[in-house]
Amino acid sequence: MLSALTDWVRNIIMVVLFATFLELLLPSSGMQRFVRVIMGMLILLAILGPAVDILQSRITPEMPAFAGQSDPAADRVTSGAEAVVRARDRLAAEYYRKDLARQIRAVVAGIDGVADARVAVELEQGEGGRAGALGKVRIFVSPGLTSADRKVAKITVGKEDGAHMGELRPALRERIVRTVSELYQLPVSHIDVTKMN
Repeated sequence: MLSALTDWVRNIIMVVLFATFLELLLPSSGMQRFVRVIMGMLILLAILGPAVDILQSRITPEMPAFAGQSDPAADRVTSGAEAVVRARDRLAAEYYRKDLARQIRAVVAGIDGVADARVAVELEQGEGGRAGALGKVRIFVSPGLTSADRKVAKITVGKEDGAHMGELRPALRERIVRTVSELYQLPVSHIDVTKMN
């Protein structure tokens, strides 16, 4: 209340000062009388402004936009907007899921001993049916050479010992799970690593 009163007095003072300054600039002529009438009206409007606002608010009270009446056109617009929001959320969740799968695949493919990887990501449902946090991650790995396997070894003709090449070793599986768990803050139980067929 006090700030409104202060603003009101400040507005009146500014209009009076403006009128006085304008009157000093004009030479004494017929124009000066015209400017005095206009400035007098502006000062009167500045003084009566709050009273006019109060009277106007009492005469025409504000009505809410939707006063409980159901409008079929408004209902169609609302349902259409909700459908657009659902479609947008579904597309955003799909894009997010695919992007996470690409990121995790790049991380797993960079681990020593992985030749190739494919990743499937599931998102948890958040509030309102929206896709939320990262849920379950399924990683399909094609094992490859490790740095120890890449060393030049003695070549022998005959019996070949390559049994470890096509297997998904427990140490490699553990390294993949630990890396993804740490990077994406996922519990180990949400990460499933299997050998690619």
